[in-house]
Amino acid sequence: MIDHDPTAVADAEASLDASHQDDPAFGPAFIDVDEWRESPVPHRYLHGGFEGTETRFVMYLPERETYSGRMVQELAGGVGGIEAHPPEYLEKLLRGAFHLGAFVVASNQGWILTPQHPGVGGPGLPEDLTILSHRASAQTARYAKSAAAELLGARPHHSYLMGASGGGARSVAGIEQVPGLWDGAVPIVMVNQHLAWHYWSVWGRAELALRHKREEITAAVDAGADPFSVLDTDEQRQCLSDLYQVGYPKGAEFLLNMGAAEWANWIPLIDPEYATDYWNLPGYAGEGRQPMRATGTVTQLIRASDPEASALMGPLGEGLRRLLPPERVVGARIDGDELTEDVIGCRFTVGEPGHEILRVCTVVDGDRIGFAEFNERPAPRVGQEITLDNTLEQAWAHYHRHIVDPQGPTMRRWASDGAPIWPQRPEDAESRAVLCALPTGRFDGKMIVVQSALDHLCPPLFAHEYVKSVRAWLTDGEDRIRLWILDNAQHGDPAPEHGIEPNLRFVRFHGISLQALEDLVAWVEDDVTPPTDTSYELDAWNRTLLPPTAGQRGGIQPLVSLVGPAAAVVGETVRFAAEVEVPPGTGSVVGAAWDLDGTGRFELKAQIKEPASHLTIDLEHCFTHPGTHVVVVRVASQRQADASDSVRLVENLARLQVRVTDGS
Repeated sequence: MIDHDPTAVADAEASLDASHQDDPAFGPAFIDVDEWRESPVPHRYLHGGFEGTETRFVMYLPERETYSGRMVQELAGGVGGIEAHPPEYLEKLLRGAFHLGAFVVASNQGWILTPQHPGVGGPGLPEDLTILSHRASAQTARYAKSAAAELLGARPHHSYLMGASGGGARSVAGIEQVPGLWDGAVPIVMVNQHLAWHYWSVWGRAELALRHKREEITAAVDAGADPFSVLDTDEQRQCLSDLYQVGYPKGAEFLLNMGAAEWANWIPLIDPEYATDYWNLPGYAGEGRQPMRATGTVTQLIRASDPEASALMGPLGEGLRRLLPPERVVGARIDGDELTEDVIGCRFTVGEPGHEILRVCTVVDGDRIGFAEFNERPAPRVGQEITLDNTLEQAWAHYHRHIVDPQGPTMRRWASDGAPIWPQRPEDAESRAVLCALPTGRFDGKMIVVQSALDHLCPPLFAHEYVKSVRAWLTDGEDRIRLWILDNAQHGDPAPEHGIEPNLRFVRFHGISLQALEDLVAWVEDDVTPPTDTSYELDAWNRTLLPPTAGQRGGIQPLVSLVGPAAAVVGETVRFAAEVEVPPGTGSVVGAAWDLDGTGRFELKAQIKEPASHLTIDLEHCFTHPGTHVVVVRVASQRQADASDSVRLVENLARLQVRVTDGS
């Protein structure tokens, strides 16, 4: 336990303004774990919380002599609920922060995630959602600053927020809603709630309509062909067109995997009356219709280790399927109404009244349904009667029609003569959203936003609109915010265990995020101007287009182009050349690796004798069997040309298809 010095703490607190005063919703802080840990890097670990609340926090402290008076607060994505970190990410986070002389603090942002309390589609979130939005994080920051005076010898003179996805949105909410508590923020793949619910509804409808066309659409885009040419119906064409209209990145079609269907579970939370209105009120597509229902009795539970499970886990993707525990229930056999593909996307409820958890049917295979998801939730029981219905799925697939800003560039399609075509939800519906307070574009301090170009969940347009609002509101906005867009990156970092294909298509964003944190510190504390924004344009469909050269593109990501033959013969030696260039003043190429066998492991490392800002990397290769081979080169740059740094690496990749024949 920590022995507090009440006099010292009181004196320090008295000097702070109102935003630094304790929030009365939180009881006194307590510490229940205080120990030295050697892994993943040596640090002092503290775990605690606030009495009378569900808020829990962790602090990771460097050795006292390396502390330079900074605090980095990391906000988990989604809707939080957990204060722990995956080991690989924790190592990079601690190495990046300790390098800056900072300690790290994180929290569950006000609530405890459990399978019985998932937050979305069931109970768990705080009743007052401002707790989740920013208040739990702010109270954690206040305590951590005071504790640092005792634990490390001084309060931090500067503190910084960073987080990805929902954590990115709440990084923005924190620095906007509690001015003066943090000096800067690094939002990563951030949600923009002014656009998000509209975008996610369009996405959900498209995934249902296009669920059998994903591979064909992806192949067409990979080959440079028209993706609409592989579609069969007007509904499919309309849904893909709508999806691009709201900013879905061309090149991310591989990620159309039914994940959006789960998001209908938000409807009761963000707009409790909407589903009822959808099925009953004039002007809504559900008027005069009845939800589709299928009722049956669960006769068998299917677990991830069962032979028939693979057919029910498709929407998870190859890699995530392998990560599921063998005992995880991923589906069930149903005896009752005939099951057709029409029930895909339908919901059913598991649990006791008042504590029900919504689950979604993602696959139908004969008399079996799949409801696999990566996050564990309760499953139905054998003998239990369940009713699948599309009450929420259909309502969610049309929600975007009813939350239209006619002036919004992504929403004009659903307006005519400056007015929405369909009835609109109450004006306060948007503000009920559970991720965070609505962004205003006004904050104290500085910010570097990192967004992924191929993010299917939070496309670059989300960050574009926020940065535009900042520069419209703040007269010095150009000197307060940066936007770096990471090409060939998605919403999460790919890893070998996530499967082959994500590793062949996407690069990791945590390296650029930690470099952004370092640049933010220099910008805030020493007025060192960071590299420029990534330059880009929005096409007529609101998709983000990046310039073809590093000098034009800006930002800090290396640009790589790959040249080689489009066709080859088995046994023939062919040559590939990767041209790599780093934007001026942002570092040197320190690493490159090739994947020629489709494993996603990039085991063939290039030899870079001398890091440089512009390199050509050659490779000769003989293909041993015919077929379409995808050659991928992945490169990395580092600001100080330090090839030994595994933390602040900024990656990119290039792909090339080669058709190999046997010569006959």
